[in-house]
Amino acid sequence: MGKYTRRQFITSAGVGMAAVAGLGLAGCAPQTPADKAMANTGNGGTTFADTIAWDGEYDVVVIGFGGAGAVSACYAADAGAKVLLIDKAPQGMEGGNTRFCGQIILNSDDKEAMLAYNKAMAGDFAVDDELMDVYAEGLTQTKTMLRDFFGVPEENFLDWKEDSSAQPMIAMFIPEYPELEGGEALHVLTVSDNVCNSALWKTYRNKVMSMSDNIDVWYMSPATKLFQDPVSRAVIGVEIDKAGDTVNIRAKNGVVMTMGGFENNKQMVEDFLGLTKSTPAGTLFNTGDGVKMAMGVGADLWHMEAYEGNCFALGGISFVVNEDQHAKTFNDLRNLSGSVIVVGNGGERYLREDVYNRHGHVPSNGDWVNVKRPRNTYMVWDAAQNEAIAEYHGIPAGFEDQVVSAATIAELESALGIPAGKLEQTVTDFNKMANDGYDPAFFRAAETMRAFGEGPFYAIEMIQAFLNTQGGARRNARAEVVGTDGEPIPHLYSAGEFGGMTPYQYNGGGNMAECLIFGQLAGVGAAAEKDPLPVLPLGVASEIVYTQGSGSHEVDPDPTASAKLGENEYLGTSTLCMGNELAVKVKVEGGKIAAIDIVQQQETAGVGSLALDALPARIIEAQSTEVDAVAGATVSSTALKDAVNNALAQVK
Repeated sequence: MGKYTRRQFITSAGVGMAAVAGLGLAGCAPQTPADKAMANTGNGGTTFADTIAWDGEYDVVVIGFGGAGAVSACYAADAGAKVLLIDKAPQGMEGGNTRFCGQIILNSDDKEAMLAYNKAMAGDFAVDDELMDVYAEGLTQTKTMLRDFFGVPEENFLDWKEDSSAQPMIAMFIPEYPELEGGEALHVLTVSDNVCNSALWKTYRNKVMSMSDNIDVWYMSPATKLFQDPVSRAVIGVEIDKAGDTVNIRAKNGVVMTMGGFENNKQMVEDFLGLTKSTPAGTLFNTGDGVKMAMGVGADLWHMEAYEGNCFALGGISFVVNEDQHAKTFNDLRNLSGSVIVVGNGGERYLREDVYNRHGHVPSNGDWVNVKRPRNTYMVWDAAQNEAIAEYHGIPAGFEDQVVSAATIAELESALGIPAGKLEQTVTDFNKMANDGYDPAFFRAAETMRAFGEGPFYAIEMIQAFLNTQGGARRNARAEVVGTDGEPIPHLYSAGEFGGMTPYQYNGGGNMAECLIFGQLAGVGAAAEKDPLPVLPLGVASEIVYTQGSGSHEVDPDPTASAKLGENEYLGTSTLCMGNELAVKVKVEGGKIAAIDIVQQQETAGVGSLALDALPARIIEAQSTEVDAVAGATVSSTALKDAVNNALAQVK
């Protein structure tokens, strides 16, 4: 439990001030908690912040020491704020996914092209136009910000668009979706002459360390709760587990959430992504803490289904690893073709094995989507392929014992728990396709297929490998966290992969650009001085009106009360309907049905209502309820005829 305490409140400001005057303490140093509260606020009353036992106070608290957190903290400090930067990881392991990523960042000199390109990548998903505009503008400034604010020398920059020969894989990001409008104007930068070397991360970290006069850093200090003023909804502080001690830190001007995603939270991955077997390629400290804290203060969530797989085979795969291990990717399938297939727990292929992927997205009917995986995924190969794997570099050390081998395919499927005959049939079908040079199921390239030959046969399980998740609190173009009411939550900001702006397709280097662009906005916004908190409305009188027994909010209407029956008119009801009760008024003249009016109905619009519209005329024309029901509205049709019959039964 934290040190959150409600102090003894005075019942009203008037009574409290009278009591102070009566004790002769006016103008003296405050003596009681309530007196101190009023003295501290300077507005004659107690605020919610005065009800919490604070252990420390800063202008800004930044949660998460990765790329976005470092940028936010630096810009907040540059704006004059005293900043506390906290991270869950121990010292030396901080950095989030920025530490592990390729260290590339997007840049462009054409805002309009970037606006078109990013909207195209979002597909049919709704986008915040203002946010997209800010991001597109920001992409034209990333190099300038890194040079002028973070001190990267001009000669350290490398624009991979001009020459990607040293790192051919980078070429596929420039742009990653070349078929989309605007992509031709995209550039990929690094701050050194190489990639995957933590150079960008070190640039950010070094800047934080250089501003230690204004930035304190706490390691092994995860945030556990946000404090929120109940009147203004402003976030005013953070509860922190500081190396095992619970401390409450007041944030006078703002809190910035930059703690990344939830790729290490098994429950969230199952709930939001539908994956039961996965592992992160990046940090092990992104456990979804921010999602829980944001929900606690009423934040809206977005992009919870979006994630990026690693950039290698099959939408991002890894050997099975322990929960405390990073993904161990297997790239041989990208580099080798031959007698090898990928199947699920039913023994059937479910994707194209030689597929080219874009950050884990694979082509599907004209789109690029995350792979929908079965519960288990196995790579299966024969003896000839096993020799090829061994010649390349073999199964990595420590994972050889995960390989399952058998003399026959039937024995292999039994060892894997695959239904008898399923894998055998899949191999038979694949062999035919390999021999024919055509794969009608997934269109695998003919030159990558070789029919399975002699055993023994082999299989190994693979699981989804993450680069990151994108989901988190919704943010607006000012890097403010948005509540479920659509309005910004005062004093709360976010940046980076915690609530990333990517809902669908993603270009490599985009998250790093987000960290920089929205990190600046969040840091500056959080540092800005805020208005005083409102006084708590103490001593409010409540007039209790509603208790059990005071009646239901709504009661079933009585059709007899609203229906005015004229001469030869009869009221009929039925409960055979989809709603609570159906009531009709039937007029009989000369022994014939002259009119049928609906008095009360609660049938489904566009379904049951079709019967109510059509059947009265049919019944009048037939002078009988023995008419056909309206297709798709049988229940309502039956109820209408029942109500008419009940009315006719009253005719004397």
